[in-house]
Amino acid sequence: MYLHKVLKSIVFLALLAILTACGNANDSADSNTNKDISKTAETTEAATKIIKTQRGDIEIPRQAKRIVTDGYLPELLVLGIKPIGSTQWDLENKAIQDQIDGIETTGERSLETIVQLKPDLIITWVGDEKILQQYEKIAPTLALPYSSSGDIYEIMRLLGDALDKKDEAEQWIKHLDKTAEEARAQLANIIKPDDTFALMGVFVVDKGFYIYGDGGYRGGEAIYKHLQLKPPAKQQKEMIGKESYRQVSYEVIPEYAGDYIFIDQGDLISEVWGESEGLWKSLDAVKNDRVFKLDPDLFWGNDPISLELQIKEVVKMLTNKQ
Repeated sequence: MYLHKVLKSIVFLALLAILTACGNANDSADSNTNKDISKTAETTEAATKIIKTQRGDIEIPRQAKRIVTDGYLPELLVLGIKPIGSTQWDLENKAIQDQIDGIETTGERSLETIVQLKPDLIITWVGDEKILQQYEKIAPTLALPYSSSGDIYEIMRLLGDALDKKDEAEQWIKHLDKTAEEARAQLANIIKPDDTFALMGVFVVDKGFYIYGDGGYRGGEAIYKHLQLKPPAKQQKEMIGKESYRQVSYEVIPEYAGDYIFIDQGDLISEVWGESEGLWKSLDAVKNDRVFKLDPDLFWGNDPISLELQIKEVVKMLTNKQ
């Protein structure tokens, strides 16, 4: 009887030990599982970020690997990011032809092509809500409409912040400021402080004549903001800091003309002006051979790569005139 009780006690203790071990194992497993879940949650949280935009807060990948862009290709290249796809007009940018190998064209915003590229992020300067909604069905879309940014500094900082490239954005800004400072030093010995510089352009389609301000059109930002060249008084009063461009009648051109004139599509003057070309030829800048025809492929926009080249090209044109 005694032996039987001892055996029962031993069996009981053994079972208790086994159950305890199982319980500890389960607790350990549950703990590890909880840790794994916590770690996964942390990883998921770190993989995305919230960006504030004009259209509200959006969630985008923190380390996007497959970016398609519509409008900001040079900006991304400057930040050290090579997208997998871009619109054809961006790829035709004269200033970046040595940097676009391997980037697929999305044509004129071909949604089918964009879908095939399987982007994890789309970056666009489009403000059209219909287009944005189409993009958003494909991938998270960061929309920074062209008109929403004041200048190249702002757009580079917005992109740098969104893509975790703040240092690269600031480095580029310092580089641009240095380029502009050196350019202004070169011009200080060439032009007079009171010399004025008009920025104009013509179009064959509407036979129109245009005056440009210091916005992102036809070199206006490079000429007036970075090189700090002085515009004619009427242009200064009506357009600088206010309008990027305006169409004017031929009769008022002399009021906007400066000591120097930069003109977009200058080779088309005769075709556009016709019988009114005599008025153009009467301008002091024209008579004194101080008209500079801008390369339309280079001076079309104000992306960061083109902008730096525009600054250097304006200095070269003015230097060669002396």
